[in-house]
Amino acid sequence: MGPLFLIKPIFAASIILLLIFLKSCTFRYENDGQEVTWHTWNEGTGHNSRKVNADPKTFEELDDYYGRDKTHAFYRGDLIKGADGASFRVLKKGYAVDLTNVYNSGEIIKGADPESFKVHSEELTEDKNDFYKNGTALNVRDKSSFEILKDRLGRNTKWGKDKYNGYYLDGTVISSIDYATFHPIKARIPMQSGCYAADKSRVFFKGKEIPGADPATFKEVDFYIGQDKHRVYNREIPTQIKDYNKLSKIGTLMYSDELNIYDSNFHILQDADVATFEYISEHWYKDATHVWWNNKIVKGANPQTFRPVPVSTFYSGKKRSSGDDFNYGKDDKHVFWNDSIIPGADAASFEKINFPDGDSWTVFDRNHVYQGKDSPKLREYLQKKYGK
Repeated sequence: MGPLFLIKPIFAASIILLLIFLKSCTFRYENDGQEVTWHTWNEGTGHNSRKVNADPKTFEELDDYYGRDKTHAFYRGDLIKGADGASFRVLKKGYAVDLTNVYNSGEIIKGADPESFKVHSEELTEDKNDFYKNGTALNVRDKSSFEILKDRLGRNTKWGKDKYNGYYLDGTVISSIDYATFHPIKARIPMQSGCYAADKSRVFFKGKEIPGADPATFKEVDFYIGQDKHRVYNREIPTQIKDYNKLSKIGTLMYSDELNIYDSNFHILQDADVATFEYISEHWYKDATHVWWNNKIVKGANPQTFRPVPVSTFYSGKKRSSGDDFNYGKDDKHVFWNDSIIPGADAASFEKINFPDGDSWTVFDRNHVYQGKDSPKLREYLQKKYGK
């Protein structure tokens, strides 16, 4: 019993050390004095490493992602072109500077001043000239009066303003706003986008003015969909729909008002029969006489026998269902890619399977591979199922 008692804690300790090693090596530089390497680990691909073109005698790891030697700087093991290793230093939240540039995740922030650069959060930074959102200059005219606008819960929105302009925080400037009344239109995140704003006389979507929209009654009623007393808006575009509440959603892309079927842009879906129109799955719809992929009729498809191609995984000799595909479909005679027939494809044997030795997903029938690669596991599967 004595030896067994000793072996168990030693084994357990080894496992703990291994787990700590794997966790710590998720992202890591290693330098043995002869060579610098970059290591990654994840559950999908396991442990991977590659050589970093750095001088091991002067290399130092600055954080989990950045490193430098006397001449160069590196991000995730890759050389940062033009960076000066001697002056390179890391700020917080993935930002770094050298004598001439500022870097966000290893990429230069154009025009940013390294000497005055400040990090407020992972998204918001500033220098003496401007503010930046995720490394994109906001083109702020007056820094002293600039503010990021907040929602009713005090959270930052996608909008800002100074005493001259409004700003959609991708660098878009909205000139001549009414400063006192410019505000984000409230949104329930993530159900809505938060991409609408207004002042007393105009409504905006991502910085584009919406023609004819009424600021007093405008609301975001769904993601990228606005409504005022006049009509419904798709992003910044006025539509023919008067009341979004009178529409019922069919699947993820279509709408009905019991008179017409509308696509995601609120265009009438021609030839659709309202009484029999139904959602199949993802991008697929049908009625009594047609099948649609998005808003396109799938020519030649039989709605009585049509179905999306099943998707499966194949491991340890067993096939497990992963749902339906949203690009491949088939009926009793044909196979379709989106809205078009795949010439010569065999509908009876057409499948999409993720084999462990394949090239991601393999799409095939008993005669041909259409996507992915021919592999031993595919051959084994075909032999067992069709004897070929």
